[in-house]
Amino acid sequence: MSLVAELKRRRVFRALVGYGIAAFAVLQIVEPVMHGLRWPDAVLGYVVVVLALGFPVVVALAWIFDVKGSGGVALSKARVALVLAAIGVLSGAPGVAWYFLLHKPAAAVDRSIAVLPFASLSGERDAAYFADGFHDELLRQMARLGNLQVISRTSVLQYKEGARNLREIGAALGVASIVEGSVQRAGNRMRVEAKLVDAHTDRQLWAELYDRDLTDVFAIQSAVAQEIANALDAKLSRRQKEQLDKQPTQDREAYDLYLRAVDYDYEHRPDMHPRDLEISEGLYRRAIARDPSFALARARLATSLLSRFWFVAGTPTSVTDDARRQAEEAVRLDPELPQAHLSMGYFHYWGERQYEPALREFEMARSGAPAEALDAIAAVERRQGRFIDAVTHLEETIRLNPRSTSPFITLGETLQCLRRYADAERAYQSALRIAPDSDAVLARLAFLYEQWRGDATAAKKLLPDAARRLDPQGRFANATWVTILGWHNPREALAVLDVVRADPIPGARAIYPRALLLAMAHEALGQAAQARREYQAALPRLESEVRAYPKNASQRSLLALAYASLGRRDDALRESQRAVDDLPLSKDALYGFWPLMEQGLIAARFGDADRAIAIIRQLLAVPAYLSPGLLRVDPRWAPLYGDPRFRKLAEMDNAEALRIPAPASR
Repeated sequence: MSLVAELKRRRVFRALVGYGIAAFAVLQIVEPVMHGLRWPDAVLGYVVVVLALGFPVVVALAWIFDVKGSGGVALSKARVALVLAAIGVLSGAPGVAWYFLLHKPAAAVDRSIAVLPFASLSGERDAAYFADGFHDELLRQMARLGNLQVISRTSVLQYKEGARNLREIGAALGVASIVEGSVQRAGNRMRVEAKLVDAHTDRQLWAELYDRDLTDVFAIQSAVAQEIANALDAKLSRRQKEQLDKQPTQDREAYDLYLRAVDYDYEHRPDMHPRDLEISEGLYRRAIARDPSFALARARLATSLLSRFWFVAGTPTSVTDDARRQAEEAVRLDPELPQAHLSMGYFHYWGERQYEPALREFEMARSGAPAEALDAIAAVERRQGRFIDAVTHLEETIRLNPRSTSPFITLGETLQCLRRYADAERAYQSALRIAPDSDAVLARLAFLYEQWRGDATAAKKLLPDAARRLDPQGRFANATWVTILGWHNPREALAVLDVVRADPIPGARAIYPRALLLAMAHEALGQAAQARREYQAALPRLESEVRAYPKNASQRSLLALAYASLGRRDDALRESQRAVDDLPLSKDALYGFWPLMEQGLIAARFGDADRAIAIIRQLLAVPAYLSPGLLRVDPRWAPLYGDPRFRKLAEMDNAEALRIPAPASR
């Protein structure tokens, strides 16, 4: 009783009540502020714990610093300390129990959303590009709102035509909400209708009709994005509102040229025909000429130039200098523009093979263009040999872009390098469900079966079927993969070459003189004299390409293989070593294996079995496409067929010895 009296006299209980009221007030203020600023829910838990720890402190301070404490009852110090600690803990316990045991945080709002292509209601025959451009720019604006999970353009593009069942579309894309609308342009006026629909119930959440002057196109896009964010209770920060209000250009004609350019560029026409890219680049340049401060046009021009350099063999290296200037100027004009950082990242990656600066730029773009940035990050990680990280980021990309074949194809290729063949097959099958007739997917799937099981059945069926669909001038996507399958299946390769009359045939990694591919096929079929004539015919073009592009390791490897086939041992070994030096595995873990494997083929041809076997063992020990199955189906390894070491490597079960395991969490 004397202790209780002393606690009352020192006003400890009064201090506890006052602190409790203050703690409750702090919680009432912190919770709405936390949600308004989009802090993680864990912040509230930390605040509760800190406030609970304050109770013992308040009790102690009230006891120690009471100004009237002198002359009180004499009490045991140990007893007092124990009682004070108990009072403080018991006082704070209800708050901790409430938060961690009884408090039920509000369920997170599902802010996943798909913006379907806007219908064009314009009477002008060629005005559809304007509706497409409006849709692209609206997507770009909404992707910058980091608290919305916006499905990538590629996945929604398939719903441009035909009837729409929004519930089915929502289920296919895995989203909670869908935006659809229409655009009508007449002279200098435009009418935009947009609505937001709950994908689960078909209930309309918001709708608006805008009838304005054409110069208000950016204001309409910003208004639509902001209204959608408000409807989904996605509070916008001041910085996000500023970004929405920022107009990419004040020049209406420059914007019109930009929209026409986008219709031809690398995103809209992924086959990357040189003619389409030239049209796109010309329109971007005209837009920039009208408005030199048009950062978005400069960024897309830079990426278009770099795409041509990377994917179209024979593109002059001078385009990378122009791309760098455009990308740097885009970043200077608008440091927060995600597309500017994407273009700068691609310059470092495609233009220079400088991976760390590329990753820094892609990370800067990630908050405003997540699907594009994640895809780029995964591509760089594969080159660095970080295949597991690449798989993780590609799976994130697929969640944002679930109806595009591209991330599934890239994921399949990555899993092939990890020798996770069943997983790779599932990735390709997912791509085929989206595009059942895609030669790009079917070619990779056929290669997978060769690599996995040594089974060329799919390849032998695909090549003649694909030959009937290929462009005779060789302007077709994935020519490289068709060529690789041809190396392993010479009879079917000749069927393809009977249709494709282009000379040379363009690939992604190199230019292939038609005579070279004919020579490889005839040599594999035992027609040595004819093959020698064709190798000799291909040699001038191969030498010319290497002189023009001395750092193209793939082109140099082809020259080395031709020299070897003609018996020019020293020339073949010299060019092969230069190719390996230019693109070692340490510089490119994804494609660096090709020059090294081809060096092994040359060593085998000239009887250096020890060197060839050493290279095979090296490549089988790291993530790479080479496998026992490919050793069995590729006729170019014929000089080693009698070597028991080769037979063991080619026939061994790779399920345990070669498979690179997935992480334990997967």
